[in-house]
Amino acid sequence: MKKLLLIIGFVCFQSFSAQSIMDFDLKNVELQGMKPATIDKEMKDIGITKIPFVTNDPDIISKIEGPETAATIKNFYTFTYNNPKGDDGGVMVYEFKTKPDLEVFLAKNFEQSNARILVKGLFCINIWSDYSLYVKGKESSEDHLNKLEKYYVNLGAKKVQLQEMQPIDATDQ
Repeated sequence: MKKLLLIIGFVCFQSFSAQSIMDFDLKNVELQGMKPATIDKEMKDIGITKIPFVTNDPDIISKIEGPETAATIKNFYTFTYNNPKGDDGGVMVYEFKTKPDLEVFLAKNFEQSNARILVKGLFCINIWSDYSLYVKGKESSEDHLNKLEKYYVNLGAKKVQLQEMQPIDATDQ
């Protein structure tokens, strides 16, 4: 009887502590100069039908990340912002099936000035901003990144330092 109660207690604890990808939904976050993205033809072709967008469909995920990576992802979430000038930004959250799957994904990515990667458990949170406007007193791409990073750090995520991209040596070509 004790074993049964322990098992029931463990299952209940797991269900309370299990996190949903929607726990990372951008709620009430505004990026100055940007609006939630309108669905364009490219997004429709991928299968993105609304913003925010959530899927566990491997066919849609493979159009975003490729089939090999898509096979390791359990759920995918994105909230994209844009403006009429073509600037965009936002977040993509990947829930991986296993910790090694997440680690392989992180090892394939590089540091970028317009993006940051955060991790919480099996979730990889990729925030980016290509906002080109830099006007004194207005938010910049860096401000957007700081705002998004702070939002996810407050949800318990930690920033990950990725490998630096190595310059290409033209003499090797």
